[in-house]
Amino acid sequence: MAERREQKLKLKPRTPRGGIPLFHWLTRNWVWDGFILLCIIANAAILGYDAHYGETNPYHALIEQWNMYFLFIFTGELVFEFFAQGPRRYFASGWNIFDVFVVGLSYVAVSPAISALRTLRVVRVFRLVSAVPQMRRVVEALFGAMPGILASFAILSIVFYIAAVMGTTLFHDAPGFRNLGESALTLFALSQFDGWGDLVTRLDESYPFAWVFILGFTLIAAFAVLNLFVGVIVEAVQQAPQEEIKEELEEVQEEVEGIQEAQEDAAVVQQRILEEVRALRAEVAALRGPSAAT
Repeated sequence: MAERREQKLKLKPRTPRGGIPLFHWLTRNWVWDGFILLCIIANAAILGYDAHYGETNPYHALIEQWNMYFLFIFTGELVFEFFAQGPRRYFASGWNIFDVFVVGLSYVAVSPAISALRTLRVVRVFRLVSAVPQMRRVVEALFGAMPGILASFAILSIVFYIAAVMGTTLFHDAPGFRNLGESALTLFALSQFDGWGDLVTRLDESYPFAWVFILGFTLIAAFAVLNLFVGVIVEAVQQAPQEEIKEELEEVQEEVEGIQEAQEDAAVVQQRILEEVRALRAEVAALRGPSAAT
């Protein structure tokens, strides 16, 4: 019975939540977010200035020095975020992995051995996407809508292929329709309403009924399929806030579970203390019994 009671009174093991409170406090405030965002924008600005004026500009050496400073700042940010979230939560986020990849690529771009690699420094500007929540939602929405985008792209490809074959067959002697590739490029420009009137005028001289084909393709490709493509993206962007609310609810639920675990642990400790006090009282009563009898 005593062993069973001891097992019952054992503290419930806490679920490892990870993260160091000090680093969590440092990285979860508007000052930290604003500082990192300012560093990303400043780094993008000096990279653009250096690319525009070339290595002969008088501030080239200073820009190179500040590039290293910004790289160290971004590396420190990754370390702080790692300690704030813990390994499990940190690597569970795709945005954190994206940040690690971008910063690691920046270290490769530092090497002066291959000049082409230096252009990879500008990849650091992509971190602006992960630093701004609104941008993150748009990118996440695009990835979430990828199946619909691919399906719309497949439908659009079929429409373009059929139209290109028909255009090449009907207007084989006309400029812009001499082969399948040339027809596809002409139809792509036509779907963007680029030179629509000129194409109709040019084909009308030799093919009086060419306007039927052009008008039909424009209605199907430019108005129907492309709008379907845009509609899929818009729907995904509208659903993004709902996904964010779900993530926030999950975080709140985790915090509530942590509070419940702490309360349960406190109750177990209190019960253990009461049991020990009762045991001490029993021992004291047992010791007083013989002495009182004498």
